Amino acid sequence: MKKTLIALAVLSAANVVNAAEILKTDSASVDFYGQLREELKQRGSDIKKGDDTSTTLSSGSSRAGVNSIYTINDDLDVLATVEFGIGQSNSGDSRKHYIGFASKEWGTVTVGKQSILTDDVWGAENDWIGLGYSVLPEAGVYDMAWLQDAMIKYTLEGSAGWFKAAYSYNNGNDDPTTAEMFAGTTFGNIELYGGVGYQEDKTTSTKNEDITITSGGASHTVEEKITTVHNTELKHGMLTVNYVGDGWNLGTTYWHAEVDDNTKNTKLTSDSVALAGSYSFTEKLSLYGGYEYIKDFQQENNDFNGVYSGLLYKYASWTKVYAETGFNDSDKLGNDSYWGVGVRIYW
Repeated sequence: MKKTLIALAVLSAANVVNAAEILKTDSASVDFYGQLREELKQRGSDIKKGDDTSTTLSSGSSRAGVNSIYTINDDLDVLATVEFGIGQSNSGDSRKHYIGFASKEWGTVTVGKQSILTDDVWGAENDWIGLGYSVLPEAGVYDMAWLQDAMIKYTLEGSAGWFKAAYSYNNGNDDPTTAEMFAGTTFGNIELYGGVGYQEDKTTSTKNEDITITSGGASHTVEEKITTVHNTELKHGMLTVNYVGDGWNLGTTYWHAEVDDNTKNTKLTSDSVALAGSYSFTEKLSLYGGYEYIKDFQQENNDFNGVYSGLLYKYASWTKVYAETGFNDSDKLGNDSYWGVGVRIYW
């Protein structure tokens, strides 16, 4: 789910430069797009889960899909997109599937399985390895689940700026209810955008755990099914300011989030500040880095600090290579350093 500092595209699939053309007529276009992500990384431990990890080589969130656009008239198009995972752990999984209408004057409306606006808009965080946690609705107990099964999304862009709104239905509590609204504009070299979001999660999740039972001097391991009933509310808001210079940029994002666990009758409030930027040595090679601070990360009195830097090489529009290292520190969970290299191929 790596993003640039700001993503203003109406449909990410429609903007894939290297998409393979399947069909092209005066009234229709169908493109096959995708990206392969190979990444080698090493971590001392997982600061979220608290367990040790080793050096891994994975295809991450590689994906492919088909994007279709059908023209109704000069101002109205019908859209249809389906996207599936092609990584070693998500091969064949449905990532997105939605249909909609796009109007140059009135904006775009899509309905189906889609990503939350928090994931679309992102903020000042540009680490390619993806170990940053400052986007609070995707960190620990602030998790909104970046995909929602039944979402209505609206996007409007104009000379004055852009506006995005989304609502996802709970499907009889099979999914959480979410609602988000974001807006942004540009003043010269300055990009300014922000928004608010809400989630009510009353879903039920089930997982299997191995339990060891000792009887008569002998131990037996059995599998037990554990069901968890959720009853939480998440409220969050963010504001980002980004300055785009000649070959460089620098941005900062502030997040505020509150989680109410009605089952445990507890509330956790957290704030996050992120700073990120990049500098281009050449048209293809750039240096990037950032810092993030999170107050009360996942639990009270657990402040988090993270810093990272890396080199990004864009050989062509269809590929990029990166190398990154970073260090994270948490008051209660300890510290964690990492390094990684990766390559992405687009079509």
